[in-house]
Amino acid sequence: MNHQITYLHCGEHLKNSLETEIEEVVHVVDSIEWKGEFKVVQPDSTVLHQTAYNKQFEIEFQKLGWEPKPTLSVNPRLIGDFRKNLVFVEVQFGNSATLYRDFYKFQYGLQNGLLSLSVLIVPVNPKGFFPTRPRSISNMAEYGLALRYFTVLPIAVPTMVIGLIAG
Repeated sequence: MNHQITYLHCGEHLKNSLETEIEEVVHVVDSIEWKGEFKVVQPDSTVLHQTAYNKQFEIEFQKLGWEPKPTLSVNPRLIGDFRKNLVFVEVQFGNSATLYRDFYKFQYGLQNGLLSLSVLIVPVNPKGFFPTRPRSISNMAEYGLALRYFTVLPIAVPTMVIGLIAG
């Protein structure tokens, strides 16, 4: 899939030390093809749109040995999408307010030695990314908004923000 990447609070030494995991994240993003109406067909069900993309990310990350639904904390309950070694991934197609929750997870994980790099995957333009779903995407988390949130919040969490581009 077409995408753009911005690193926040992330030096070259960290990127070099996590090169394999970063390459795997980019490989997963590249392996998923954008479609105006995305669906994943499974033996017992068919899922569409955001749910389908989430399922396809799960399939692709698991092929590479990433842990699905890793727990950072039981109380408060903080669960992510994927983790491998010290790289923690969130794929976000939810409401823009979920970006604050993701940032909190990243901050908690960093402060408690549970991650060295957080990865946030969001669409660049949700209306273009989900053209057949205009109602369900109002106020959806998106790349530009994530960058603004993550650069003005006072905690410097090493983060790789990947913006998914339709087309």
